[in-house]
Amino acid sequence: MSVRSIEARVNPVYLTAKTAVCLMVQAGIPEADKIVHALALENNALLQNMTDAETILGNALVVEAKYRTMCRLIEASGYQTCVDLPCGYTPKAIYMVEHNRNFVGLDLPIVVGEAGPIIRQLAGSAENVSFHGVDATNYTSLKKALQGCVGPLCISTEGMMMYFSDDEVDNVIANIQCLLREHGGCWITPDPEYALQFCGTFRAVFGEESLAKLMATKDEAQGQSAVAALGNAFIIEPTDIQNSQARAETLLAKHSLKVEKVNLGEHMPELSVYKQFAPEQIVRFKEAMHHCHYWVITLDEAKEIQTDRPREEQPFELQYTVKKGILHLALHGRLDTISAPKLLLAWEEANADGSIEGVRIDCAQLEYISSAGIRLLLEMQENCSRHIVFSGASVKVKEILQQKGFGDVI
Repeated sequence: MSVRSIEARVNPVYLTAKTAVCLMVQAGIPEADKIVHALALENNALLQNMTDAETILGNALVVEAKYRTMCRLIEASGYQTCVDLPCGYTPKAIYMVEHNRNFVGLDLPIVVGEAGPIIRQLAGSAENVSFHGVDATNYTSLKKALQGCVGPLCISTEGMMMYFSDDEVDNVIANIQCLLREHGGCWITPDPEYALQFCGTFRAVFGEESLAKLMATKDEAQGQSAVAALGNAFIIEPTDIQNSQARAETLLAKHSLKVEKVNLGEHMPELSVYKQFAPEQIVRFKEAMHHCHYWVITLDEAKEIQTDRPREEQPFELQYTVKKGILHLALHGRLDTISAPKLLLAWEEANADGSIEGVRIDCAQLEYISSAGIRLLLEMQENCSRHIVFSGASVKVKEILQQKGFGDVI
């Protein structure tokens, strides 16, 4: 089994990043077509799950508005270094090089391993462009990736936060707060209002009935990536805007962060995709975007900033034995995007002949489990006739396991 196939099984959400760059081609964003060609995605297979041409066009409109507005806001921040988390397969690095900025792309290892060489070549192998595989919940991986950065950072996050559980999103915000404390700068994201932008776009451009198509697209995307979206304390719910917005702001305040909301309609440039719409559709879309915002997040100096930095996570290690059809595992450190492939390799090796009936996992030294680790444990469970049994788990790990439906935690 290749490294890439292992990473793909552990992190299926990377397919949504490929879908995004295909939509950029539909919108006419420069250089996106070259990236798609290098990825051999010209047949638009990733877009075929969308219900019809109208749905593809609506998604392309959202993607271009998001991409171009983010580029404009990064420039307006005045900071020299853009840290794109996640960077995906977009041509943002090329744009930043053309505008004399440093670019640091952070994403899943499978994404940066594939996108990094392609985009660096298109950017002229510029020395101020780099890519690093990280897990956003893993502070050590983020710190290592940014250790060579000088000066304040403009951290941009598009389309990531909605894929996390509440526990994970809390970890990510804590990590970004620490990066801002160490380097200075700001964090720009449309993610809290991402659902509002999507719903507002489809309603304004195509009418109320288009929202059913939008939800079908969401379901297809989740099936494609095997990851649920739009369901944590940082995401504003279109059906409960006031309360969910207050909840998101409270979450930021908990981490000594404050937010300035930048009106999307006022900062969105003219879009290439407009040529595919009727004038009245464009007018309605622009009006709808005046009700959406990008969040520019900074340290709240008026509050006492937490001084406890996240401790350095222990390297992931595992040991296993097989006795009478039972796989006995001992896990150490964090089971996340970076380490889950090691567990998958061990599982495939131990169960090569399909003889494993059950799994017992010693969690006494396991510090954390991310959604990538949970997906792998669920895959293991599906291939066993007995339930996985966990022992020695900390309160935090036990809570995560039980929330995901694992009942045998002792």
